Amino acid sequence: MKPFEFFDHTADIGVHAYGRTLEELFANAARALYEAQGRFATKERAVFKVELEAADTAELLVHWLAELLFLFNARQLYFDHFRLQITDGRKLVAQMDGGPVDFSQSEASEEIKAVTYHQLEVKQVPDGWMATVIFDV
Repeated sequence: MKPFEFFDHTADIGVHAYGRTLEELFANAARALYEAQGRFATKERAVFKVELEAADTAELLVHWLAELLFLFNARQLYFDHFRLQITDGRKLVAQMDGGPVDFSQSEASEEIKAVTYHQLEVKQVPDGWMATVIFDV
């Protein structure tokens, strides 16, 4: 199973993310968010923790990706390893490995402004989970 694939979307970036579990799906969606923005290296490594809740699984995915986008844009933090626990599809606890972006060793491409609800979908498929997310650029 491939982790994610991008698709054409007028003036935005669309992604289909996949995972055998919800946790793997959310981690792969995070990887897609970062890859859409470029390739990044960190200056130093640390472990960060995030806890989120939402009304349903699709909203939880948007909150998760929006939190990562905020940490990237506001604090210049990039994460490349995720240990996730999702309870009832509505609560997420994440430990993420990463740190401050070393822009001298990184290649930025697109600037993502927001994670949208447009065409948002999270569903079970025969071999796990699939999500569709649109990033506003």
